[in-house]
Amino acid sequence: MRPKAIILICAGAINALLIYRYFSTLVTEGNRSANGFGALFLILFLALFNAILFVIFFVKKIPLIRAGLVIAFLPIALAFITSLINNVSMFDEGSGSGGYLWLLMGTVPIGFLLVVIGTIIALFKRFKPKDGL
Repeated sequence: MRPKAIILICAGAINALLIYRYFSTLVTEGNRSANGFGALFLILFLALFNAILFVIFFVKKIPLIRAGLVIAFLPIALAFITSLINNVSMFDEGSGSGGYLWLLMGTVPIGFLLVVIGTIIALFKRFKPKDGL
C-alpha cells in the first residue's frame, strides 16, 4: 500500500472516531454545553484537519483569489453551521452563533488583500512576454 493511501485511511479513521465519540457521549450522558462549543470545535478541528490533508495531497497550487474569497466569508459559514447545531438564529449573539459575524471585521480586509494580490499576479502573468528573454 502506498504511504498516501495509508495516511488518508488513518485520517478517515480519526474523523470517524472523533465523530463517534462526540455523539455517543451526547446520547449516553446528555452532556451538551449550553452554546454547542464542543460540536463547534469538533467541526472546526475536523474541517481544518481534512483541509490540510487535501491541500497537502491534492492541490499543487492554491490561487490567491479563491483563498481570499474563502477567508473573507468564512465567518458567515461558521455562524450558519453553528446556528444549525444549536437550533438558533445565526444572528443571535447570545447563543454564540452571531458572535462569529464579528470576525468579518478582520477576515474581509485580509481576504480582500489576498484577492487584490492574486489579481495583480494573474495580470502580470497574463501580460508577461512569451519569448525566452
